[in-house]
Amino acid sequence: DTLMLTCESVLYDASREVLFVSCINGAPAEKNGKGYIAMLDVDGKIKSLEWVSGLDGPKGMGISGDLLFVTDIDRLVVIDIEKAEVLERIPVGGASFLNDIAIDTDGTVYFTDSDTGWIWKYKEGKMELWVTEGLERPNGLYIEESRVLLTSSGSSDLKIIDKTTGEFKTVTTDIGHGDGIEFTGKEGHYVITSWAGEIFLVLPDYSKVSLLKTSDQKINSADIGYNREKQVVYVPTFFDNRVVAYQLSF
Repeated sequence: DTLMLTCESVLYDASREVLFVSCINGAPAEKNGKGYIAMLDVDGKIKSLEWVSGLDGPKGMGISGDLLFVTDIDRLVVIDIEKAEVLERIPVGGASFLNDIAIDTDGTVYFTDSDTGWIWKYKEGKMELWVTEGLERPNGLYIEESRVLLTSSGSSDLKIIDKTTGEFKTVTTDIGHGDGIEFTGKEGHYVITSWAGEIFLVLPDYSKVSLLKTSDQKINSADIGYNREKQVVYVPTFFDNRVVAYQLSF
């Protein structure tokens, strides 16, 4: 309904059966205080358009317990979900375009800075640079037991990073402006997006299949959310100002 202005990311919260949508509401790196987080029902109805407001350029989101972590240009914002209140705005030194977030089972928050090419880690008040070299506009993150999957818009590829050493390798190429990534629940199968407007299914051998292309219509596909139980992909269309849901079938 074009009310979610410059919607960048969708996060499906299975425990609360809601969708959080980060809405930049302006230029992606502009500090205008107009950004907000919307809350939707899984059927697409808006529960609260500006559930939390007063942000600048909110992008990636992740949940740990009752806390929602959001990247906001050069800060990590911590929101109390039950109270819908911002608890902290944590400055990230040297950051200029913080992007996606993924949270490990131990509560470690991983997040990317597309401008600097860095990946950060945050846990229990401690901010740490994790990967600082060799990445071109890193964006989407997905955390597994021993590795981190990363999409990049600059190098147009999918990388796998060893969680212990930080060393990485490229496994899939030509994905355009690499953005969101989600595990489908089926071994070796991942859904990834190109921000310009294309959705891919990555297979166990790291080959890819294009599922949907909307770039010709100038409709973006940014940082997706995923309901693994129902195999539904939630796509924020960025400048198109909507969230669109698609059913996968395996």
